[in-house]
Amino acid sequence: MSVYLAVDLGTTGCRSILFDENLCELSSSYEEYGLITPKEDWVEQDAELWWELMVRTSQTAISESNIDAKEIKAISISSQSETLVPVDKNFKPLCNAISWLDNRTGAEVDEIVRDFGNEKICEVMGKPATTTYTLPKLLWLKKHQPDIFKSAYKFLMPMDFLIAKLTGKCITDYSMASGTLLYDLKNFCWYKEFLDFYGIEEERLPEITYAGKNVGKVLPEVAKLLGVSEECIVSIGAQDQKCAALAAGLKDGIMTISLGTATAIEKRWSEAKTEDNRGVSWCGYVEDNAFVTEGVIGTAGTCLRWVRDQFFKGEKYRLIDEEALAALERGSSLLFYPHLCGAGDPDFYPDSTGVFYGICLSTNRGDFALAVMEGIAFQIRVILEAMEAYGNVHTLIIFGGGANSPLWSQIIADVTGLKIAIPKTPEAAGAGAAMLAAKAVGENLEPLETIKVYEPSERQDAYNKKYTKFREIEKKLWA
Repeated sequence: MSVYLAVDLGTTGCRSILFDENLCELSSSYEEYGLITPKEDWVEQDAELWWELMVRTSQTAISESNIDAKEIKAISISSQSETLVPVDKNFKPLCNAISWLDNRTGAEVDEIVRDFGNEKICEVMGKPATTTYTLPKLLWLKKHQPDIFKSAYKFLMPMDFLIAKLTGKCITDYSMASGTLLYDLKNFCWYKEFLDFYGIEEERLPEITYAGKNVGKVLPEVAKLLGVSEECIVSIGAQDQKCAALAAGLKDGIMTISLGTATAIEKRWSEAKTEDNRGVSWCGYVEDNAFVTEGVIGTAGTCLRWVRDQFFKGEKYRLIDEEALAALERGSSLLFYPHLCGAGDPDFYPDSTGVFYGICLSTNRGDFALAVMEGIAFQIRVILEAMEAYGNVHTLIIFGGGANSPLWSQIIADVTGLKIAIPKTPEAAGAGAAMLAAKAVGENLEPLETIKVYEPSERQDAYNKKYTKFREIEKKLWA
């Protein structure tokens, strides 16, 4: 039996999973870690803790499985991106990692836009400049902590840091590089004009290559630490949403949606048309000569959790579904705009907030739950339209916690008019990392099997009318 160790390094936790050659989960272990917030708008993490938890969760997953650790052929990583960690030659962090959630770099973003303009930035990088990305963090470090900037041997992201600790090599993939605002999307390389202009030597960044490439064997001391063979291979992984899309089966005609705390919507392209479509972000993908557009709803499952905490304290999500269905059947007209952290793709309304529209004396908690499910579904449709999905996409594969709701899945099918498919495991990001681990040793794993399908129902016409109203009111609120 072939066994692969997938490490899913998220924003607030690390999960290590053992998969077999059929993408069946053999065992897993998960531990959370905190965000460090020393000042307003600052969000940091302890990069050494990433490594410690990767080791510990891997050891636990191995010990709780029925396999010999020496059977593990390869290791790969699904990772949060954009977060920056400067390291010395021994890969020791020189300061806390600056998270992708950090917003201290507004002045640096303004500087980048003044220097080059968002039109050029979008054309080359596939996205506008924001505080999320790595380049503003580097400029902030150069300005405010020059000693750290000057002494850093490498500037790494989370996956790169773990690969360096595993193998001693500093390598990243195109999907991770896409989050730096230093990556030439169409030419698959670091963008020399920006590097020269801002004084960032290319040799201080990781080498870029395709996900699934064989980096080499684990270091002997790491093999001993994990209990794996010294012949165990490390594969280049990818950004977590791209790993998840791979495992879910992203391809022409099929898009993927991660319906979790936030929602990420992925569409595959064979050409990067950054000049024509700027409403959503363009990213590198895990396949040769392929790209993805990514649309994000920053608060998706978070919104439903808010409804649970405010209106359904101590109740199961099953009851929320039941009361939302009752609201649907009596024709609830309540609308919800899911901009609890501001509007993202594709409209970027600067003054937007979360809004319930149409509350009346008969409104009850089921109406609020239904409105949240429908509001996320409407925003998914907004992004699908921006991605030019209609006419060339027939199926949406949905995974994550929200996919466990039959009602929510059916609502998305009715709102979008597309077939919804649910894969056999919600751990799609880890499964994608396992597929990349297998690729590194010359094996090919098939994407996850589908266990449930939802077709658009007779409610589709009613939802078309409600969606039109949703968009009309939205423009009155913010446009």
